[in-house]
Amino acid sequence: MRSTTPEPGGFGGAGPGELPIILDGLRAVAGDLLGLLASHPLANLLVLVAMRGAGRPARDPSQAAPHGYGAPPSPAEAVPSLGQTIDALRNRLTAQGIPADRADELTYDTLKLIFQQDRGPAEIEAFLRALAGSPPSGPAAGSTPPSAPGETSGWMLPPWLWLYFLGVLAPSVPSAVEGFQDDVAGMATLVGYLAANVQRAGTAILTAAGVLEFLPALLLLTGILGVLLPGTRGRWAERRHRLQPSDDPVIGEMTAYVRRQAPAAGLRLGERDDRLARVYPVGWREARVAVYPPLLRLWSRDRDAAQAVLLHEVAHLRQGDHLIVGLASPFAWFVRSWGVALTALALVPAAVYLAVGGTGTSPVLNSVLYVAVAVPISLILPVAGLWVAELSADRYAMSVAGPAALARALGPARPAGPVIGRLLGLLSHPPLRLRLWAARSWPRGTAALAALWPLAFVVRLIAITVYELFARMLNGSSFTEAVQVVAGGLPEELSSVRTLLAEMAALLLNWPLIAPLWLRIWAPLRASRHRFAPYLLSALVPGLLVAGGFAAGPAGEVSVASSGPSPSAASPAQPATGPVTEPAAGPAAEPATERTGLVDDRPWTGHSLPADLRITTFVRLDQQGGDPGWKARAAGRLGAGVWRADEDGRLTFSDLAGGSDLRPGEGGWLRIGDEVTFWLPIEQVTESGSVATEINGTIDLGGGPAVMNALWARKPDGSAADLLASPALDFTARLDVRTAP
Repeated sequence: MRSTTPEPGGFGGAGPGELPIILDGLRAVAGDLLGLLASHPLANLLVLVAMRGAGRPARDPSQAAPHGYGAPPSPAEAVPSLGQTIDALRNRLTAQGIPADRADELTYDTLKLIFQQDRGPAEIEAFLRALAGSPPSGPAAGSTPPSAPGETSGWMLPPWLWLYFLGVLAPSVPSAVEGFQDDVAGMATLVGYLAANVQRAGTAILTAAGVLEFLPALLLLTGILGVLLPGTRGRWAERRHRLQPSDDPVIGEMTAYVRRQAPAAGLRLGERDDRLARVYPVGWREARVAVYPPLLRLWSRDRDAAQAVLLHEVAHLRQGDHLIVGLASPFAWFVRSWGVALTALALVPAAVYLAVGGTGTSPVLNSVLYVAVAVPISLILPVAGLWVAELSADRYAMSVAGPAALARALGPARPAGPVIGRLLGLLSHPPLRLRLWAARSWPRGTAALAALWPLAFVVRLIAITVYELFARMLNGSSFTEAVQVVAGGLPEELSSVRTLLAEMAALLLNWPLIAPLWLRIWAPLRASRHRFAPYLLSALVPGLLVAGGFAAGPAGEVSVASSGPSPSAASPAQPATGPVTEPAAGPAAEPATERTGLVDDRPWTGHSLPADLRITTFVRLDQQGGDPGWKARAAGRLGAGVWRADEDGRLTFSDLAGGSDLRPGEGGWLRIGDEVTFWLPIEQVTESGSVATEINGTIDLGGGPAVMNALWARKPDGSAADLLASPALDFTARLDVRTAP
């Protein structure tokens, strides 16, 4: 049995392969030991080491360093303590493959040997300075984790963030630019209407919620500017964050290391103590890494972890996403700001409005509900793209420095901060648990990570489906009816993204061949091809979605949910405020028992389609805004007209009054159970020109006479002033339904 008693002048108990590792660990913490020696008496250091060694707690072998990528040291810890130095030496030994218990034992035995009282401070200082100036030893045998078959230092995931830009955002450039001016004009009038007329607060809330509609355009435009003007972004980042060149020897070592991985990369030194490093572009194929004092301290305590940090940042340049992510990225900033804008412009004002008893809550709630759901759904794809970019950079760092070094760089789980801060952080970086899982599972997990962005489409589809189910049940449909309608619309949803899904499958299938070429675009380096098997497996996700879209065959009737007010219970009958047409008796047509086509063409209250509908009584008639006399005129025109519902889903209106100021168009209807959702465009001619209006709402066919709940209002056309000044008629009416001749 080998004795563990220290031998004079040597490192007692060290095995044949452990001495080079111990010397390498001492070299890494030599600067910290010199600082401790200068600030503490030698006898005190030896006593402290002995006390900590006697009372040291058991450590989890997987426990990360206390100062990792996710949790840099605080400013108060600029001068490392004895505990930090002990942890740094222990982690250095563990990183070289020594078991945790053995590394713990060697750490304390080595420090006791260094601070022996029979050696004077001058002798210890000379030894540490000589060790600090020596070149680092090569990696010990078995200390570098084996690479996965076919995985080389050029490993990366497919560039999903670029596909999002080119395949999703780029095609929407014309419509985004066209609608941007209207959105800005609507926002410009918002403050004026809030100040001028407090009674229109509900309309103002709707306008504020509508402001969020142009955030996708801002996201697209700022992202394009960041890609097209990398030099401008780089200069602004250096000026904004006070990044400067440095002649510090540690910066020189870091720069040399970084340029071995990416020759076009450089370093700049920042002042902040709450971060380690961030990449930013200075050209299309050039980037710099902003490094901060905590990383310099980590470089001396745990060089492998510090190198993993630099490798992660350099990987963004090798992947080409340094133009989109990183320091001073406008794209990432707008993604994180979206949630704040949603809260500030929609949720908080609506909650205050409802709390003080605001009227007209139905349109307010409908608008806020739509925006509250539409914004997160719109964020799924860009957030997934940002996550994949970060995980891909982690994988490259693991392929060079090893998963243990990256796990220490990521750091232990941080103390829980504000909920809002943590949620906003998840919009640009994946959860720490997911990144640590990827580090533990390396080199496995390639197929899962490669399929992450395609899976985001599945999540997006599920979110849309859940929202549609919820919205239809709010409008009175049963769960079974809502499921049938939403399930029938899934093929249409898949068909709308069929081309993009096919592009995703093709990229995955060919990525092992494309990856070396993609790397050469951004860095003059060579890389081996990847294995095909993981990407073939991940290609099943978009492949199955594409097959689902094709299996549906020709697209059927498009289901469009009404955005009008939900039906309300009819109040007791009141005297008619408009013309009343008494129902005429007549024989009912033979009803059909089943629907015969894509449209639910069953009889309406026992009368086969096509059917004529006439208003018999107005139960409720409310006007919002505009000329007070318009309500009576509008009710008279509606009461004197005839609606016609055809079997194919078309809806028309005949104005029997014969006036030329109303020009009804062709609308449509959709039946779900005993509820019919309808919409009808009407061009209203005035002295100053024509105005596009629309009547939309629902018709209840169950429980007696048919009842119509509808809203007749001006269609939104980008002019907030005209929209607020135009009248709107909200009404409930009983109908006479007859089979059309």
